[in-house]
Amino acid sequence: MKLRLFAFVILCFALTSCQQIIDNYWDRKEEENFTSSYMGIYKGNYSGDETGTLTIEVSDKGYVTLTKVSPTGSETHTSGIAREDGALQSVALPSGFTLYGNLITKSGTWKTGILKGNWSVVKQ
Repeated sequence: MKLRLFAFVILCFALTSCQQIIDNYWDRKEEENFTSSYMGIYKGNYSGDETGTLTIEVSDKGYVTLTKVSPTGSETHTSGIAREDGALQSVALPSGFTLYGNLITKSGTWKTGILKGNWSVVKQ
């Protein structure tokens, strides 16, 4: 009886592990085939306590490369993602310049230290 119970428990663990492997395989395949509906290049301006131009480039996987050009220079960094609801998540430059907003409206706010303002872009 104990041997049968032990065999049954082992079989359950094996089946559970196999199912997790199968699920993980399909999750990876889904990620490989994913293409962001926001993929492309967006160009525009930011204004407020500072003014300049912005370029937001969204990769096929939804990763965001942000370029900011201001009177004092330019800065580019790949950081954050464009979520499927259009929201920008964790899009920031090393200087602290951070975008908040949405690619559906193609606009939002920005902040760096005590400076802040608005931004808007157009898809190219």
